[in-house]
Amino acid sequence: MTCTLEVPLDSLDAALLAAPYADRLELCDDLASEGWTPTSGLIRSVAARIDTGRTHIVSMIRPRSANLSAFLDIAAFTTTPRILEDALFEIDASARAGAHSVAIGLLTPDGFVDMAACEKMRDAALGHGLVVAFLRTFDLLADRARGMDDITALGMTRVVTAGVLGWDAAVLTLPERLAVLGADAAHAAAAAEKHGTSPVEIVPGGGVRASNAADFLTVSPHLHASCRRLGAISVEELQALQDVLAASNGGR
Repeated sequence: MTCTLEVPLDSLDAALLAAPYADRLELCDDLASEGWTPTSGLIRSVAARIDTGRTHIVSMIRPRSANLSAFLDIAAFTTTPRILEDALFEIDASARAGAHSVAIGLLTPDGFVDMAACEKMRDAALGHGLVVAFLRTFDLLADRARGMDDITALGMTRVVTAGVLGWDAAVLTLPERLAVLGADAAHAAAAAEKHGTSPVEIVPGGGVRASNAADFLTVSPHLHASCRRLGAISVEELQALQDVLAASNGGR
């Protein structure tokens, strides 16, 4: 299977640097705060300046009205009527601006996938022909196996996950994270068989760098990495990570 790289970023300049190395650019606003829905202007500008036949644009759907908690916890991603309304509007705006895909991830207050809300968001995205992925809110779920079954039933193509419970990837060692990600892959395969569809692609994220990419590639050929050094997008890190992917691909 071909290895892929998804890079989250929040500016046109960063997108132009990353595009030659990335398969997908996940656009957002204010990456330092883990991102909000990007503006239509940013999506449109990036779409006009990169080779969209090679590098696809993903729009993170996280309305600013979702800021219900000062922490990256379940409360910060729990559905409300206003949040869902804003999310549906932002999916439409993202599609019209040139996104190929959206990443969604609204939850219930008790830490499960909000199936009703996500179904509406999925349908809105599919109505525009967009691919739909699940955000790293997967790591906040109370039950990862049930969560994988839920997002498979929803028809999610992929899910970004650090292989931990919560947002801090440092709470587990790398081997422990790889074990969790391996279990996620097994859950994805089982859910796919149950629902008669393709397995959700596991996309490891959270501290993925060229120095550890080969380890993550043992559990999934798809990676999510910010490729930043000293707080800024780094061409050197992008190239180093792409070299690891190319080696796994047998040359690219």
